[in-house]
Amino acid sequence: MSTIKPEFFTPRACRRQSPWRPYLLALLHAWAFANGAAHAQVPAHYTLDVQVLGLQSSQGQVIANLFKEGDDVFGASRAKQAQAIADKHCTLRFANLEAGRYAVVVFHDINGNNDLDHNVFRFPAEPLGFSNGFEMSLFSGMPNAHKLAFDVGPDAKPLNITVK
Repeated sequence: MSTIKPEFFTPRACRRQSPWRPYLLALLHAWAFANGAAHAQVPAHYTLDVQVLGLQSSQGQVIANLFKEGDDVFGASRAKQAQAIADKHCTLRFANLEAGRYAVVVFHDINGNNDLDHNVFRFPAEPLGFSNGFEMSLFSGMPNAHKLAFDVGPDAKPLNITVK
């Protein structure tokens, strides 16, 4: 008497794949991608408004240079904004900033040449201001990003800088 094996136990049947397998794999990959994308952290971006105080005239423009903490404030800035002055008032805006510590150096470019002019002794000849209330003096030393640092994040308030 011969024994008949059911087809689903034969080695050939075990190797056979379901016709739905490619669709199920595609659905599984799509779900995994969507689930990963939903949980990915997208860095939040913030806006920083800089209000410049102490302007003596409406001539020229105001230029603000933005640095991250650790940058050289005498070197190239991460971002730069220039704004015309209206009635001795000026507000500049830096948009799309990631949360972190920043520093700002502002100057009143009276002659509009886009550079901070200096006198014969190499001191600034145009009004200059710094974030964090920093003022240059013999006791404060030279400005650096650590001395000028402030936080940008969800609780950031407009920054007031007085040029002198």
